[in-house]
Amino acid sequence: MKKSVLILCAALSLGACSLFPPPYKVPVTQGNLVTQDQLSQLKIGMSESQVTYLLGNPMIQDTFKPDEWHYVYTSQYATSETKQSEVTDLVLTFDNGSLTKIKNH
Repeated sequence: MKKSVLILCAALSLGACSLFPPPYKVPVTQGNLVTQDQLSQLKIGMSESQVTYLLGNPMIQDTFKPDEWHYVYTSQYATSETKQSEVTDLVLTFDNGSLTKIKNH
């Protein structure tokens, strides 16, 4: 009898955990968040130091293409209902220290 009551209590206590909502999962963000206001201030002909002052250091600066800067921003939301991912990539190309091309993905 004691064994049956103990097993019944254990089964009920384990089942009670499903009554609580799932724990909060923090969204994971990485990289450089470039706002629309910052993009509007970005102009062709700006120097590398002006761009760095406005946007910060680039996330990726390729060794083989030092005149191409990548500002990458990734945000991942992982909950039990949805698994979303958001990636933005801003590519800036320089020529002789002057901004020549802006590519926003």
